[in-house]
Amino acid sequence: MSDALFSAVQLERPGHAGYRLDHIELFNWGTFDGRVWSFRPGGETALLTGDIGSGKSTIVDAITTLLLPANTIAYNKAAGAGARERTLRSYVEGYFKSERTETTGRSKPIGLRTGKRSYSVILGVFRNAGYDEAVTVAQVFWTGGQTGQPNRFYVAFGGELSIADDFGGFGSDLNGLRRRLRSAGAAVVDTYPKYATDMRRLLGIRSDQALNLFHQTVSMKSVGRLDDFVREHMLEPSDSADRVAGIIEHFENLTIAHDAVIRAREQLTALEPIVALADEYEAAETAQSSSAQQRDGLRLFFAELRAGLLRSEIGALGAKREAAEAQHAAAQTRRKQLDARRDELIEARGKVGGDRIGELERLAAGARDEADTRGKTRANFDVALAAAGLEQVDTQDDFARLTSLASAQRTALDRAKAELDAQYNAAIVAESAAKADHDALTAELDSLTSRTSNLPPAQVDIREMLCDATGIPLDELPYAGELVDVADEHVAWRGAAERVLRPFALTMLVPQRHYDAVSGWVDANRLVVRDSRGGQVGGRLVYHRVPARRVAVHAPEHDGLWLLDCLTVRPGELEDYVRAELARRADYTCAETLAEFRAAHRAVTRQGQVHAGDRHEKDDRRPINDPMNWVLGWSNERKIDTIRGAVDSATRAARDAEQHVTSVRGRRDATLNRQQALHTLSAFADWSALDVVEAVQRAEAYDA
Repeated sequence: MSDALFSAVQLERPGHAGYRLDHIELFNWGTFDGRVWSFRPGGETALLTGDIGSGKSTIVDAITTLLLPANTIAYNKAAGAGARERTLRSYVEGYFKSERTETTGRSKPIGLRTGKRSYSVILGVFRNAGYDEAVTVAQVFWTGGQTGQPNRFYVAFGGELSIADDFGGFGSDLNGLRRRLRSAGAAVVDTYPKYATDMRRLLGIRSDQALNLFHQTVSMKSVGRLDDFVREHMLEPSDSADRVAGIIEHFENLTIAHDAVIRAREQLTALEPIVALADEYEAAETAQSSSAQQRDGLRLFFAELRAGLLRSEIGALGAKREAAEAQHAAAQTRRKQLDARRDELIEARGKVGGDRIGELERLAAGARDEADTRGKTRANFDVALAAAGLEQVDTQDDFARLTSLASAQRTALDRAKAELDAQYNAAIVAESAAKADHDALTAELDSLTSRTSNLPPAQVDIREMLCDATGIPLDELPYAGELVDVADEHVAWRGAAERVLRPFALTMLVPQRHYDAVSGWVDANRLVVRDSRGGQVGGRLVYHRVPARRVAVHAPEHDGLWLLDCLTVRPGELEDYVRAELARRADYTCAETLAEFRAAHRAVTRQGQVHAGDRHEKDDRRPINDPMNWVLGWSNERKIDTIRGAVDSATRAARDAEQHVTSVRGRRDATLNRQQALHTLSAFADWSALDVVEAVQRAEAYDA
């Protein structure tokens, strides 16, 4: 019904439901002048008759003006008049005849209200008798002595108004009429679009097509093809091709979106192994960092202690060297003083009976010695400058600026040296950690290649020590993990089985006949195993006594897949005991969904989430599907392949760490050399000790 011109209520005849024209009132409209004129159909079909010129078309044009925009109205169409015979201005000013002007010879219309300060009102009341409701729409016109189209404003009101009661007695200013109407609750606007919106809302007209149809049927003389008339004027325009194209485009978009979702799911599935490997790498990296810090803390402490002792010893030796140099300098000074005293005595002797030549030879020799000393000092100074990376100093001003420059560089080099020391220590730690990881993985690989089980090397070492001491054969003290494996058809539940049964898998099964020997050895000895650096640390052993006489236990009847159903047990002496333990430990429902997981009393998911009654657990410290963490089964080929790949990665990491240590050590040594050069420069406190030219010139002057 949304595409209909009129609402369902308008089309129902019983009870006169729907808005119908009750009456129309005219004031100063055309020749209806001076008072309020009304036409009252009363909501029924009405016939308007009269002589030519009696005002039939005037009333019809008033109704048309009330409902339609001014630019679409053809006035006096009912009488078959020309398009320009009547206009809105002619109705507002009340033209009733034409007079010929003698001077111009042209006809001029004469109106009933020409030049007067008057206004015109058209008011229509539509009534819904079925609901006892009324709606009033009205238009007010005035010319104000202007040319062109009259001024107007529009009124829409959800109730009944009248011209006599509501459109009079407002004074000389139409603004007073506006204010009074608005205060009464009417919508007063100056434009037709807003007025049309209010009118359609109040009258329940859902489409502009209804008003267009009214416009086409006003005083309709003839209709050509009825189909064309109905299609053009009674039906809303509809472009089915665009709608069909839109539906097709929407379907194609949905298809593309569906394909994109499928592709995204496939991509996520393909990326899951990468995510798992990334998580595994992150966990390994975190474990490596933590282990390295714990392992190397003591080593760094002793390194720092040794460095402090060496620094103290270096300082003491430096002080001794400075004292020895001071003694040497004092001896040199004393020797020079004695030489000068000797020369003075020789000079005094020469004055008594000698000549000037001896004195000049002494002064020349002293000047040459001073030139040689300054030359050696200058050479040492230039070497220190080059080592410190500073430019050549040739003047006393350059030497004065050198002090501040060397101080600034010494501060920067101290910071750089501290940073390089930290980097070097970190590189040493990383190198040690990488080598330790490589050694641990290599040791585990060697252990796995010598056996078929997936047990950790520590458990194997403890059993070997126990069997060597007690003489019990190795195959008579198996771990539970060597007797239990996951069936090939249930390999997807391997990680869950490893997570649930790991404590039981690392349990040694001791037959009754060996229990006394095993318990006695365990109580008398400290359990030690090899760590990743080749040292020894304390170990842990859990063992169960297996009675000689056992009653076979069968799993209870159950629905669905249990973790117990995914396991196989190696035939042998302990098969019944292991099956009984598995019936007690692996009675978990294999839940494919969280709904199944929550509904079961004891359940496990493929991601390793476990619950038994009210206890829930999930352990993500180790990747659930990493073969390096497997302990079940009597075949370890897959674990060996995984560890071989880890050994290759650890080898590359150790090589990279060693190269990094070499690089940092080289940069640190270069920085240390520059520091020592700057320290050497600080010993040169006087520019005169470096000015060789002055000393050479003095010696040459004495020689001359």
